[in-house]
Amino acid sequence: MASPRPPPHFRYHDGVDWNDAAEDFLNQILSQTPRPVREATERDLRATAHAIAEDEGKQRVNVEIVIAAWVRTTPETLRADLPRQMERFGLDPNDYRALLE
Repeated sequence: MASPRPPPHFRYHDGVDWNDAAEDFLNQILSQTPRPVREATERDLRATAHAIAEDEGKQRVNVEIVIAAWVRTTPETLRADLPRQMERFGLDPNDYRALLE
């Protein structure tokens, strides 16, 4: 049996790239996402991150943009758990208080 192919890297908008740290952080988030919704979550996070980068006039998605996209795409009912998840990823939730409110 052949091993499954890695998921494709989605490009929603021309001219916006991802730095390695942003890709790594996205993969950390996805590793904690239940398998049945992982692909849809990746599409949503990538599209939202690209939109944020474009709105900010940036050519590259960085970790801060991925974090903003993660918060923005997390359903309201699950947002209360984000500070704990951030800590698990080595982030200080207080640094992202404005995003979480």
